[in-house]
Amino acid sequence: MHGGVEMVISSLANAFVEMGFDVEVLCVYCLGEPAYFFDSRVKITYLTDVHPNRDEFKRAVRSKNPFRVIKEALYAIKVLRLKTKSIVKAIKSIDDGVVISTRAEHSVLLSKYGKKGVLKIAQLHFDHKFEDNLLNDFKFKYNNIDYFTLLTPQMTDEVKNIMEPHNKNTKCVTVPNFLYKFPNVDATAKRINQVVSVGRFSPEKGFLRLLDAWKIFVNTHPDWCLKLIGDGAEREALEKKVREYDLQNSVIFTGMIPNDKVIEELCSSKIYALPSFTEALPTVIIEAGVCQVPAVAFDVRGPQAVIKNNESGIMVADNDIEAFAGALSELADNDALRSEMGDKACELAKYYSKENIMELWMKLLSDNNMKGDN
Repeated sequence: MHGGVEMVISSLANAFVEMGFDVEVLCVYCLGEPAYFFDSRVKITYLTDVHPNRDEFKRAVRSKNPFRVIKEALYAIKVLRLKTKSIVKAIKSIDDGVVISTRAEHSVLLSKYGKKGVLKIAQLHFDHKFEDNLLNDFKFKYNNIDYFTLLTPQMTDEVKNIMEPHNKNTKCVTVPNFLYKFPNVDATAKRINQVVSVGRFSPEKGFLRLLDAWKIFVNTHPDWCLKLIGDGAEREALEKKVREYDLQNSVIFTGMIPNDKVIEELCSSKIYALPSFTEALPTVIIEAGVCQVPAVAFDVRGPQAVIKNNESGIMVADNDIEAFAGALSELADNDALRSEMGDKACELAKYYSKENIMELWMKLLSDNNMKGDN
């Protein structure tokens, strides 16, 4: 497992076992060792022995070989059926305790097949973007879910208003993600002229438009570099754009690196860039805040919860590339402002501690008489 949701799952599982709960993580696929640390007391169960073949199917389509396409399509259908069957079987086997679902499609199955004596909690780890399929699920397919935890107050209010006319059972509550362990940051460490951005290289993360802004910025700040941490389907397109813009001397690709190395990069950087088109609650902004790194982000809904505009970072109108470049320049050229915003970002990040957020979880569970070892 690798990604923001996986990090949240491991953090929450570890926090619960530390509090005396029995915790089991159900994974559909076994794709190798977990990328994030799990306490040895957390039981990890893999429900299938198959692997998804999304990349193989894409390659088959690009090959234009009909036999390969048919073969991969049939395998994909087999995997999908086995996946659903295994999840339903696992849900039906649980007679008591708490089940927390981390994906919308699994929450639908939890609502449909979860037993009456089980406390059923759904989570949403991404921006619903008012997509019809998700809204219909919330309205009509979550009726047996007891709690729906959302990451920001804005998202909670939106989903509550969407669900209420159709679903009187599910309670929508705000429970943000948290940092399992706050990194030790050396406030006197030397920072270089570096902007850093971390994430999956996919269209919704906006890295291509970050390069558009970087081209403008680096023209007046040739001694700065942009470090892109991550990997994904858009890497080839990103590298191509770097060559087209002649940015090879100022843009660095690191690939995937461990979280402790990400923290090291944040601590040696001066600015964080978040170019996403959509976000839920970007944990990396919290990590950047702990490292006293102010962020520049497009004004989309997720970052609004963790960036206080013009106090802990700068939000610019969505897709205003010149404004994004201008915000980078404003921070790069003003050491005092950058330091002040970094301090404020660190102060705001402290709310997202394990202790604070687990209090919210414990209140939710205690309200349902789920105290003690379960």
